[in-house]
Amino acid sequence: MTTRPAPTPQLAVAGTDAVASRWQRVLALSGIAFAVPFLIGWFASAGVTPHYTASDQDWTNWAHDGKWNGRISGFAMLVAAFFFLHYLGAVRSVLGKAESAVSGSAQLARVVFAGALIGIAGLSMALVVMEAASSEGGNANPVVSRAVTAGAAGPYLIAAMGFAAFLMAGGVLTLRTGVFARWMGIVALVGAVSFLITFVTVLDGTTDGSPFGYGFFPGVVALVTWTVATSVATYRAAAAIDQVTVIAT
Repeated sequence: MTTRPAPTPQLAVAGTDAVASRWQRVLALSGIAFAVPFLIGWFASAGVTPHYTASDQDWTNWAHDGKWNGRISGFAMLVAAFFFLHYLGAVRSVLGKAESAVSGSAQLARVVFAGALIGIAGLSMALVVMEAASSEGGNANPVVSRAVTAGAAGPYLIAAMGFAAFLMAGGVLTLRTGVFARWMGIVALVGAVSFLITFVTVLDGTTDGSPFGYGFFPGVVALVTWTVATSVATYRAAAAIDQVTVIAT
């Protein structure tokens, strides 16, 4: 009777590293997958709502015109959030290791994780709420549509708060550790400041149409740029580990 020899410890470790690296690459790609439905959800949203004091007919027309846009927007943002959560697992691991190597802790990496989680949850909630305001189309009650869209301002600002923390911590970590290219850190900090500017809409008192609300757009651009760039960088790093493992074995 013959038995198959057990794998040597070196081969076992190499195989484990290869599997871990392969999963790291898959998670990294989820950041790229996030960008497409996110942009669809953002640009397909029901658009600029009528002013809060606009007539009921204006609100009815808005709901009629934005019925399908709102549905597509809400659905796409939920899909984007699904991918984003997987990406977040990958980038949290990369940033945590980089910070631990420099300072022996991973406090900012935890802020990255918490901020991104709050941000994507808030924005998804905001767009789903906006979808609910126009889902009935021309049959929507204008009073309800007005109230629901006003309520969406809360999740939008919560999203801005989360993404500001996410990008600020990610940008600082990038510049401190060099885990990603320096330009990525700068983009992240610009996005964080843009999201922070939107906070002033609360003090402005004119949340609907406040000029400070336009800080959300450059923040979103920075968010998507950062996510895609760090996804590509993480994928390449994992692929390099795979190549080294193959050579070693």
